[in-house]
Amino acid sequence: MKNYIYFIFFVAAIFSYSQSYILNNDCVEKFIEETQELLDDYWDDNDIPGLAFAIFNNEKIIYQECLGKSTYEQKITNETLFSIQSISKNVTALAVMFAVQEGLVALDVPISNYLPDFRVNSCFEENPEQIITLRMLLSHTAGFTHEAPVGNNFDCRPYSFEEHVNSIKDTWLKFPVGVSYSYSNLGVDFAAKIIEVKSGMPFEEFLKNKIFIPLGMNNSTINDDDFCLSNNKTEGTISSVNTAHYKIPLIGSGAVYTNLLEFVNYVQLQMNYGKLKEQQIISQEYLNEIYKIQRFNYALGTYIDKSDTNLYINHNGGGYGFAATMLWFPEYNLAAVLLINNQSSTFEICEEIINNYIEICKPKKDKSIAEEFKKLNDNYFNNKEIFDVYNEQFCTNDTIFKSEWEKYLGTYSIVFTGFEFDWQAELAFSMGYIAQEVNILHENNVMKISSNWGESILREYKPGMFFTTGGDVVNYNSEIPTYKNLLMEKK
Repeated sequence: MKNYIYFIFFVAAIFSYSQSYILNNDCVEKFIEETQELLDDYWDDNDIPGLAFAIFNNEKIIYQECLGKSTYEQKITNETLFSIQSISKNVTALAVMFAVQEGLVALDVPISNYLPDFRVNSCFEENPEQIITLRMLLSHTAGFTHEAPVGNNFDCRPYSFEEHVNSIKDTWLKFPVGVSYSYSNLGVDFAAKIIEVKSGMPFEEFLKNKIFIPLGMNNSTINDDDFCLSNNKTEGTISSVNTAHYKIPLIGSGAVYTNLLEFVNYVQLQMNYGKLKEQQIISQEYLNEIYKIQRFNYALGTYIDKSDTNLYINHNGGGYGFAATMLWFPEYNLAAVLLINNQSSTFEICEEIINNYIEICKPKKDKSIAEEFKKLNDNYFNNKEIFDVYNEQFCTNDTIFKSEWEKYLGTYSIVFTGFEFDWQAELAFSMGYIAQEVNILHENNVMKISSNWGESILREYKPGMFFTTGGDVVNYNSEIPTYKNLLMEKK
């Protein structure tokens, strides 16, 4: 088992690790002992190089632990920078609400009001950009696909944010605007672009001015150069890929770097309902918009759900060799955050630790808080069967196999670009191993696609262009065929 620094207990009630905590009763000591074991096993079992964890209330940290080393062989501390990946969506949603508070934007007007030149393809309606709103962008209900052609999780070449956002115009919507839910980086990145245009400043500067500086998050950043200059950081660990820094172009949906202490500060702002040292920096009226469920259990950059019978607010992140979780149980005024530098699951361990604290220390539950959240979502809870249904609509029902489709049949691999693979991976590739395999086959008089993402009948929209049942595009009309906007190479 890996070695790490254990906590030292002093006379009856004093606990010390990097800083001192007052233990109010024996339950906290028991909780800490059990949590240390849980974290150590989790760290060891998942072969995680470095980890930073904290459980806290709206005022102070109850317990924190930092284990292992960074990719630069430095000891992980509560000031080591990690990428929080998709938790950046929650940060972007909060930034948008600051912009709403200042009158720069509104949640429910068409995005064409802000970006009149923007266009996106849809086979369901003309000019969808005249219907899409910021609320839809932040809740994954606009219809955008998950990956952009330029700057995605399979292409680590150093694209700019502008190149990434400009490529969105070449994508196709998966369903009519506003009728369903599909998790998408693109919509949130577009929301960040709108804030840049309306504020007249880079999104990085807007985040600093409205969130990072006021909260004392002086090391947190979406600026790749700032991260690289830090003396206390870690890269992500990607299996079969040499340790290297990969620029993240997903400025709105995945680019935030932060450390444990600053991450706690960020979550505590929400736990204090927008107050910072008794000053209301974001009105609760606007903060509440983030907690209004739009489809399934997703609000604006935020998941809202239950653990057993306990309400929680959550977002997770994973990619580029990182994983992270923020998890808040508002009825108990308890939250946890976890940062790691590989791509293991992080939600379950946070949920288990919070539930253990509730079981061991029995904090008082304020049921009225859940009622307040429920009031925000009366429409959702009273019409849940409507919100939780995927409205399946197709551009075409042209599925009967045609002889000219024979040329598309075969096995393809998704092309990874910009990565530095280690020698074992390079050898495997040279021997025919396919990291992400896509099969196009003729079966029961239809053409199907099968991959790790699932299986679907293909529907021809126009020659060489097909939609899956879920609305993703397979396109043979470009120089290199694509699936989900990702390059495919035929084997």
